[in-house]
Amino acid sequence: MNLDQLIKRKPDEKVVFFLRRHPIIFIAEVLLIILLAVVPFAGNWLLSGLWPDLLAGPRSRPILVLVFSAYYLMVWTFFLSYFIDYALDGWIVTDDRILSVEQNGLFSRTVSELDLAKIQDVTSEVKGFVAFLFNYGYVYIQTAGEIERFIFEQVPRPHEVRKQLLGLVEADRKKQGETKQDL
Repeated sequence: MNLDQLIKRKPDEKVVFFLRRHPIIFIAEVLLIILLAVVPFAGNWLLSGLWPDLLAGPRSRPILVLVFSAYYLMVWTFFLSYFIDYALDGWIVTDDRILSVEQNGLFSRTVSELDLAKIQDVTSEVKGFVAFLFNYGYVYIQTAGEIERFIFEQVPRPHEVRKQLLGLVEADRKKQGETKQDL
């Protein structure tokens, strides 16, 4: 994802970090897809042992090929939807604002923006053994604005992200205070 195409940066604005879900999330989904891809081979082995004539019949063979092909097309579609969701979701944190980019299906994208000055509270959460083991979790950003809560989902090192966000909020408030005093 090219950041310059997605957001229009202000002249003095710097990207502090770009977050995505932890890679282990996508790997777990890929392992599920691989498991689903192996199922027809196991079914073929089982059917050939129980009814060897079923797989070689002049009518049953084309039907089974059609069913297995449709099944693999469905598995491939699931993989592509998981990949698109993983690759195109992201959170961009600059020294002035936060942008949330969420891909919802193939043809729907939601981009939300939050000014750092509107942040009231930042909470990080790691739930579960696997999340603790791989150090990923959620970061909840409470605001006073129209969108009450921004959520960074399954991001690496959520506690560090929370600390950095709080530091950026503090720096932004100091900068805002200096700007107001200069007027």
